[in-house]
Amino acid sequence: MSDACKKYVPEPQPQCGPIEVSAFYYPGTEHMAEWDQVEQTLPHIKPLLGWYDEGNPEVIDWQIKWAVEHGISSFCVDWYWNRGVQRLDHWVKGYYHARYRKYLKWYMMWANHNEVGAHSTEDQINVTKFWLDNYLKTPEYYTIDGRPVVVVWTIQNLDRDFIREAAQKGETLQPGEGAKRALAISNKLAQEAGLPGIYFIDMYHGWEYDQKKVDIAKVGGYEAQMIYNFDTLAYRFAPEAARPGDTPTRFSYDCVAKAVPQWWEMTSRDPNFPLWPLVPTGWNDLPRSFQYARVIEDRTPEKFRKVCQACRSFCEAKGFKRVIIAPLNEWQEGSYIEPNQEFGFAMYDALRDVFCDKPAAGWPKNITPLDVGLGPYDYPAMPHPAQTAWDFSADMQGWYRHPYGTAYMKTVDGAMHFFRSGLKVPAIRTRITPFAAAPFKTFQIRMRVTPCVDHPPKGGEEIKLYWGTPELPIFSKDLVITEDPTAKTTVIPDGQWHDYTLDVAANPHWRGMINELWFDPSPLLLAYVDIKWMRFA
Repeated sequence: MSDACKKYVPEPQPQCGPIEVSAFYYPGTEHMAEWDQVEQTLPHIKPLLGWYDEGNPEVIDWQIKWAVEHGISSFCVDWYWNRGVQRLDHWVKGYYHARYRKYLKWYMMWANHNEVGAHSTEDQINVTKFWLDNYLKTPEYYTIDGRPVVVVWTIQNLDRDFIREAAQKGETLQPGEGAKRALAISNKLAQEAGLPGIYFIDMYHGWEYDQKKVDIAKVGGYEAQMIYNFDTLAYRFAPEAARPGDTPTRFSYDCVAKAVPQWWEMTSRDPNFPLWPLVPTGWNDLPRSFQYARVIEDRTPEKFRKVCQACRSFCEAKGFKRVIIAPLNEWQEGSYIEPNQEFGFAMYDALRDVFCDKPAAGWPKNITPLDVGLGPYDYPAMPHPAQTAWDFSADMQGWYRHPYGTAYMKTVDGAMHFFRSGLKVPAIRTRITPFAAAPFKTFQIRMRVTPCVDHPPKGGEEIKLYWGTPELPIFSKDLVITEDPTAKTTVIPDGQWHDYTLDVAANPHWRGMINELWFDPSPLLLAYVDIKWMRFA
């Protein structure tokens, strides 16, 4: 049977209006492990595509179809590079094999959440050559005035490392000048490759609008700014819209609707350095943060529609031609409008109705995979290996990272290797075939912890092992991580290998059937961690 005769995603029918709509896309689910965190905590938000494989070109064609039929013409995709190590690039690879990619442009947001020293002249040359060889000259890549667009997550990290590099050579650079040097390298290489340069956008970070940060970005050579989300800013700007009992970390979407026009007005003061108006999609990072979560409640398609209407009115009044949906599919952080079991297509429909010009024949019908006999696209269920000992010489042995605690995991020199990117939650976790606690008395690890020079140890830092049972899970029904089922010992963060033994049997909660493990090697930010093996004994 020819491809033309096979059932496939129906051809997209793009819709548009006078304002260009882009959307942040987070490719955070390259394995079921990432979906697993959502399935355990917020199962009702399951996407209509299922717990899907983002690298599947057929899945991406559905995403393209739904996006362009609701007015979204480009995705700004989180893209990770750390000293030549790429991760979460599965969506981009799948996109270039998608049948309908011509309908939707994409551009990268370089998520440079990298440790100290990760940026350098050599690395900037390498990453730019990679962009040029693989993305920037393809017809699918998004451009402004003929220049491919690259958004950089944090100017601070880029600026920090280039200032340090200059200092090692006896130069003194002012804030912003390090980033300027980095972007100049990229622009030069782009021009040598036949492009007019790169249109760099800075990702703004801050609790308020700070002109100094804007000025530093200008010095750095950026052309515009964006903001990734609008979570706790909303409460700060519009506490009067809060409900009784609301707090700065748990409040109503009404605060967002009230506050975001103030933000647009505040950040539009410099017409020569625009901060793209954002349409915020909400926030609920319970799957990642548990009791430390920030939660925007009471979000509805009707309220989202009002925010879209306010944004269009603002853009028309100010002459803005571009907006950014912030974000489209951060499922683990509760920032999503992609069709799902909670709202169906209602969020997408609200966006389309506001920003697109309705054709005489009416809107295209919302079609799901089920309607045409396709899907589901769910990953297979998480395997729960029957193990009480792990050797990381070849792979992760069923352990996976917590995104708020660990930036990446890979095998290096026969050991699991990662660094601590955050400290709110344990670094790694695994779900296992239940085993009886009683035969085992200790948990043993061979591990090396190398601290970051900017975050030296103070002494007394602890290793922690958390375990869950059917009767006492690691996190409760109220989504609170409990310290009760925990074993601890002091870590030696000196960059050398050490063997550690944790006395699990000393904890009265070490009983019954163990079905889940979380592990925290050290509460040292940006520390490198290497683990040879773990075992119960």
